[in-house]
Amino acid sequence: MTLETVKLGQLLPPKANPRKAADVAAIEGLAASIRADGLLQNLVVRRKGRKWEIVSGERRYRAMQLLAGSGDIAADFPVAVEVRKGLNNGDALRLATVENVQREPLNAMDEAEAFAGLMNGGGDIEDIAAKAGMSALTVKRRLALAGLCAEAREMVRSGDLSLAVAEAMTLGTHEQQRGVIARLEEGWHYDAENIRDLLTGEKPSVALAIFDLERYDGTFSTDLFGSEESTFFDDAEQFLRLQAEAVEALAARHRESAAWVEVVQAGHVPWWQYDEAEDDDEAGVVIHFCPSGRVEVREGLAEPTVSEKVAAETAEAPAAPKPKPEYSKPMLRYIAAHKTMAVQAALLANPRKAREIAVVQMLGGYDFSSRIRTDAHSALSLSAEMEEPSASYAAVEAEARHLLTLLVPEVDDEDCAWSRLSRQHGSSVGLYQAVSALSDDDLERLHLLLTVLTFGQNDIDVLDTRESLFNRVAVDLAVDMKTCWRPDTVFLSGRRKDQLADIAAESGGTSRLGSFKDTSKTALVAGLVRHFKRCAELGDDASGDDIKGRDWLPDSMRFPAVKEDAGESAACS
Repeated sequence: MTLETVKLGQLLPPKANPRKAADVAAIEGLAASIRADGLLQNLVVRRKGRKWEIVSGERRYRAMQLLAGSGDIAADFPVAVEVRKGLNNGDALRLATVENVQREPLNAMDEAEAFAGLMNGGGDIEDIAAKAGMSALTVKRRLALAGLCAEAREMVRSGDLSLAVAEAMTLGTHEQQRGVIARLEEGWHYDAENIRDLLTGEKPSVALAIFDLERYDGTFSTDLFGSEESTFFDDAEQFLRLQAEAVEALAARHRESAAWVEVVQAGHVPWWQYDEAEDDDEAGVVIHFCPSGRVEVREGLAEPTVSEKVAAETAEAPAAPKPKPEYSKPMLRYIAAHKTMAVQAALLANPRKAREIAVVQMLGGYDFSSRIRTDAHSALSLSAEMEEPSASYAAVEAEARHLLTLLVPEVDDEDCAWSRLSRQHGSSVGLYQAVSALSDDDLERLHLLLTVLTFGQNDIDVLDTRESLFNRVAVDLAVDMKTCWRPDTVFLSGRRKDQLADIAAESGGTSRLGSFKDTSKTALVAGLVRHFKRCAELGDDASGDDIKGRDWLPDSMRFPAVKEDAGESAACS
């Protein structure tokens, strides 16, 4: 059994499920629960090709699909799964049946208190999550519940508080939590969002101040009958400054008698980490200074025993509202569209700048969102590995080395310049600055080279006999392989002996090489290599059979290549 996180789109529904009828209302209710509380229990899956087939948890899967369809979660929403290996169909059906019939989950509050005990004993979130069959996030959310006041914990245990509401209440102090409970008992209509807003949107009232009000020289706003709870500081910044000074003074006083003092300036304190100090423990004090200015002091506490890693992972309340972005996604798209079109129109009027951008995109800066660069053609790496690279390869490499030195201060002589250039993935801005400094001629040459490096025969593992773009371009350029290549040891060694005899006859080598009957293939190849080299060196001075040797070209080296017969085809492939 292993725990993994997969994307929602990678999951497949089970082929067999003992639950034949799907309660649409129940699925919608489960979707609402997942929307509010998250996925509280891992799905059990088994590998199915490149995807994962659900063994148990189909209702949760259907609920998440419902949420994805409504846009409440992304299509690639991460789902915690428990992977079971080696399951046959009978095993899968048995597990699904057990889940549907026998599952009796622990009360969330019982889980919370159990997890808190394990953590205080030195436990690790990931380890406990694996053993409990939950995601690490769910364990963190349970731990937050363990810090609720006693009254709230009992209401969670009895089912009088939903998990969503209980998690929202973790954002408040125990005093605030009891206040919320009192309002609920008076019939207040609420949901988790209402409570979250109530606890995080608290105004700085006079009742919160722990400093002498005479130090405040601003104005107040008073509601109703002017009680401390309904009288607010108009200058919130001054209030928070005075409150912070008072908190420091309070901490200093406690340090005189307490073994340790901790001031927490955050919206949430994981109180479950602090136990009451025993008689032989060094008792300390925690002062909670909320962003709203509320101050909560707890004395007589034992120092936490959780690991630094767990303390860091649980410092933030899971239910804390995420900061609202300054702009919505539609507005961001609107802004980006207008700015992009303005720059595109400006580039149309500046061909030089447009070419610079094209080169930067082809170089592939790592932070370029619209990268169009493709890898250099595989023929380059193949040519670089040859014992005697062709003159054509040498020309491309020389041009690449010249241009690379204009962009990079130091170039390793042993490194292929074209390879270094095609993987020059620095910052887009850095590449742009280097490219902008090039002369018009060098910029044009670099643009040309980067275009050339990616172009070639599509599939180098087949004989290209098609009317392809590559072959059409070669014809239009009047590329003559007789001037770029001559039969060498590699090519000739790849032919059968009977084919070598035909090549000798066609290229005028028979008269020079004599009879092949008693000649080994190795000797024949060596003789042909010497023959073709001699004919090439004669050039225009060649005559007779030497002209045949100078001009001989196999049909496989034409554009497009020609298959003479099945034998040659098999040998070329």
